[in-house]
Amino acid sequence: MKKQTWQAAFMGVLLMATVAVGQSNPAVLKADIPFPFVVADHTLPAGRYEVSTLGEQTIRIVNFQKQGAFVLTSKLSGRAPESSGKLVFYRYQDSYFLAQVWGAGSNTGRAVSKSPAEKELESKQNRREIAVLRIEK
Repeated sequence: MKKQTWQAAFMGVLLMATVAVGQSNPAVLKADIPFPFVVADHTLPAGRYEVSTLGEQTIRIVNFQKQGAFVLTSKLSGRAPESSGKLVFYRYQDSYFLAQVWGAGSNTGRAVSKSPAEKELESKQNRREIAVLRIEK
């Protein structure tokens, strides 16, 4: 009886660990970003980045030199899913700010929280342009 209880408990823990591993293995988008940009109050250089979702509200963006950030996001609803993913940047003068992340084949995306620098530029009513970078998974 004790052995069966222990085995059942072990299987339960193993099952939860398997589910957790599955959830911690998010879809990863890879993008070559040709300009420096700001995300979560960090200025990151141009380069190759991996963008992954971590749970419901967080994304991780990191380059191969391990520079990056964890960013709080909110859910966006879009139109019909597109075959490629995309990163949307807002540009004010010469500064780019990561604004949205969309995965390939999904009609939902993630809106990135604005940094204090972006809020300041926006409050000064600087002209905002949109740059869209299409990416493959």
